[in-house]
Amino acid sequence: MKQLRKIYLILTALSIMGLQAPCLHAEDKPEGLAMSALGKAGLSEFLDKAGIKIYGYAEGGYMYDATAPQPYAGPAFLAFNNLRNTPIVDKISLNAERTVDPAKKQFDLGFRLEGIWGYDARFIHSNGLGDTQTGRYQLDPLQAYVDMALPYVPVKIRAGKWIELAGFEHFSANLYGAFGDPMRALYSYSYQFFYAEPGTQTGVLGTYVLNPQWTFDFGFTEGWNQSTRNTDGYLDLLGRVIYTPTDRTAVTLVLNVGPEYPIGVGRGLPAGDTKNWWTAIDLVITHKLTDKLSLGTGIDIVNAPHIPGLERGSKQWGGIAGYASYAVAPHSTVNTRLEWFNDSSDGFATGAGTGANYYEATLGVAVKLFPKDKILSNFLFRPEVRYDWSDHAVFAGGDRSQVTLSGDVLFTF
Repeated sequence: MKQLRKIYLILTALSIMGLQAPCLHAEDKPEGLAMSALGKAGLSEFLDKAGIKIYGYAEGGYMYDATAPQPYAGPAFLAFNNLRNTPIVDKISLNAERTVDPAKKQFDLGFRLEGIWGYDARFIHSNGLGDTQTGRYQLDPLQAYVDMALPYVPVKIRAGKWIELAGFEHFSANLYGAFGDPMRALYSYSYQFFYAEPGTQTGVLGTYVLNPQWTFDFGFTEGWNQSTRNTDGYLDLLGRVIYTPTDRTAVTLVLNVGPEYPIGVGRGLPAGDTKNWWTAIDLVITHKLTDKLSLGTGIDIVNAPHIPGLERGSKQWGGIAGYASYAVAPHSTVNTRLEWFNDSSDGFATGAGTGANYYEATLGVAVKLFPKDKILSNFLFRPEVRYDWSDHAVFAGGDRSQVTLSGDVLFTF
């Protein structure tokens, strides 16, 4: 406990002395270094007229497991960065994007292309795209879609591949939202994000903007992490409702229904189970309590009527996580997450080999150390301490708990 208290004091001190940008919405995102460089090359007039934005980010991190410090001691269940005592390049992302606004009721075309390279790419491959690569660092065509806004009605049609719609957290690291810069305020991910939500989806999605408070999405996808190959040959149903009663509160409900087994990617997978459709429900609520304090919660529930090879009927997994973000200074925030995750699928969801309850508490800070420098202000430092506990001995070395210290550096451009 004394060590944890010391760590807490260090993180708090960093947040007080640090400098992180204030909260921004997507439409307020400042021009990045990439657009500035293209402007100097004489392309700014063309890009501005076309409404095209070029941007990206680079992320590198490090994880130390205080409970099992050996590099390959066993599972850590930390999703992407699971390499102990090894600095890694999480991902480098490059984006080209043109957005459309269906609320204008005008015909318009937009698109988004995003490719990533890094350690995280191996975990986000979709079936049929990039999934035959080997090696620590890989490439992935993360997003590629076209948007079409229709005339006379507030409707947008999207076709292609996108990052899944569910969840409080987001795979990308440089989004601007209610929780500041970035939207994914902590370096590590929740259990829910990695085990109870798809990574990407490929299909067709329609968006209807009823009014500023209500937005509805409905579409069809190839399934969880399926794209040019589909293990079952069936389509999923995807729906989302977004309710924003005020500019401080947002409620998002996402529903995925379809046959998912097996959810892996790559050649040689067994035939998909087309009879037992999974139902995945995700609820996210965010509320900006004050100008400095934001709160949120994310709830995930997945139900599978039957999974081949597993007995005793239906399987469920999911959990609930609570988030808080407090701006202790104009350019720094303290970010916390408390989570409970239940795997009642005999370990199918987590790969632990046994059903278990997982609990985790994470405390981190997001700090911009050089906010006044034109270049260095694009760096963001995010150290954190995380405690995990389970009612079964699932962690490395047969432990029921683990303490990890980790952090990353983000550079946006």
